[in-house]
Amino acid sequence: MRLRHTIGFSLALLVMSGGAMPKPALAEDTSHPAKKHHVTESKAKPTKVAENRHRHRDMTTLRTATRSRRYRHQRGGDVETCAETQAKTIGEREVGTASWYGGRHLGRRTASGERLDSIHNTAAHRTLPLQSLARVTNLDNGRSVIVRVTDRGPVSRDLVIDLSPSAAEALDMKDAGIVPVSVEPVVLSADASP
Repeated sequence: MRLRHTIGFSLALLVMSGGAMPKPALAEDTSHPAKKHHVTESKAKPTKVAENRHRHRDMTTLRTATRSRRYRHQRGGDVETCAETQAKTIGEREVGTASWYGGRHLGRRTASGERLDSIHNTAAHRTLPLQSLARVTNLDNGRSVIVRVTDRGPVSRDLVIDLSPSAAEALDMKDAGIVPVSVEPVVLSADASP
């Protein structure tokens, strides 16, 4: 019985609130005073709050895009795709096979203290200094990517370098798993610094 009263009361409030909603204004036709028709409302202008919300969202998107581009430059992300950036080879070229690692390793700390993720182009190498840059070229298809060395490895002595998932994607080697590569240590040239 109590439930019926609650439902009835809720319906009554709903009907009353629906009756309180504004009706569209009636406009009078000046040619025929007896005729009245509904005024069609044009699309409502956004309120100041809505405008500010959209402006804030747009600025946040712009800031994020700028920050990620700056981060890629500073951290040695995919430098090959940035037209204003040039990489200069500074060491010996090493040729061998490469694999990529991810899966259960994602989110774990690397030798540099950073966590492995699937966004940045990073790699594990035995001898290159941590935080140094290297250009890795897939010898099967000619694609290359610049990676930042953040970890030690690979575990297998048959491999020269282990790549992060994003670097493997850039080299189009995820399906193959292991591919022949060349590894060249590089630095960003002075005119390319952000």
